[in-house]
Amino acid sequence: MIIECVKDKIREAVVLAERATGKNLSLPILSNLLIEAKNKTLIIKSTNLEIGVEIEIPAKIEEEGSFAINATIFNSFLSNLQKENKLRIETKDNNVKISTNLTSTLIKSLPIEDFPIIPRVIDGDSFILPAQDFIEGLRSVVFSASLSDIKPEISSVYIYKEESNLVFVATDSFRLAEKKVFLKEKNKDFSPIIIPIRNIGEIIRIFDHLNSDLQVNVNTNQISFFSESIHLTSRVINGTYPDYKQIMPKTFKTEIIITKEDLINNLKIANIFSDKFNQINLKIKAKENILEITALNQDVGENISTLITKTKGEDLETSFNVKYIIDCLSIINKNELSLCFSSKDRPLLIKGISEESFNYIVMPVRSKND
Repeated sequence: MIIECVKDKIREAVVLAERATGKNLSLPILSNLLIEAKNKTLIIKSTNLEIGVEIEIPAKIEEEGSFAINATIFNSFLSNLQKENKLRIETKDNNVKISTNLTSTLIKSLPIEDFPIIPRVIDGDSFILPAQDFIEGLRSVVFSASLSDIKPEISSVYIYKEESNLVFVATDSFRLAEKKVFLKEKNKDFSPIIIPIRNIGEIIRIFDHLNSDLQVNVNTNQISFFSESIHLTSRVINGTYPDYKQIMPKTFKTEIIITKEDLINNLKIANIFSDKFNQINLKIKAKENILEITALNQDVGENISTLITKTKGEDLETSFNVKYIIDCLSIINKNELSLCFSSKDRPLLIKGISEESFNYIVMPVRSKND
């Protein structure tokens, strides 16, 4: 193989692909990139068997071919080439020779026969939407997914179509985030999708800056994403997601409206003084339009903050994990928030005023006085 390419282009692709490599002692090839030159295009591939990535970049192909190269070494080498921007890459015996105007480098390669085939989902369900809409849906809920693999269905992001919306859901049983993304294009109905959380971060990172449409094909075992120059395939969970709508609160006894900035600032202070379970107490004085936040840690001290709110309904006192509330606030783009309570033992619903696309519920914790 003999090619010439622009360093910045190949480095961008290598940086993206390296994260999808694997560290498997029994399959050392997984820590490598497979680089193929054919049809006037250079293709960089990587996989850890959970996820597979193919990235195409333009290059001048003098002789077609392919090689496997250690991803970390190749990325480090390219990152430290400061002045050179044109590379000549050729294979000879079991080596890869990389030349610039100022340097000549030889890097060992591995047999390409050991590199796994990255599948492409061609059949099954399919839909198209802007890449940024899909990434926004994932980013809005992924922080709520369970980090434990004991229940793989909830260690995932659940995606389904509801009327003209694509709905993203994640939960760890203690809190739940739901984000609705409007589908501008007409798409056929498709079966619900469950993507493991361990692959969500890579999907977000790889398509984060893509400003074009994304085609999504999915079958029982895998999901493939196609853009103009990137193809990514991930494993999906073949299971049933919990019927989360059963726990979504529908009626409320108390609602408070508060500015997001005030709530964030006071919760961050309360977090300093919360106990090892991150517990804080919320006391709503409805007639006085006051929310009182109390945090107590025997080893640190105590903090009581009083916030002025707009309140509807009854007085209420309940306790929550403060970090679970803070986690969702950066997702909400509105300046004013609605906090809706059914009772001290029922979930809290948080959403932005006049924002119907994002709902977040948090389960209360038992108060020390219970």
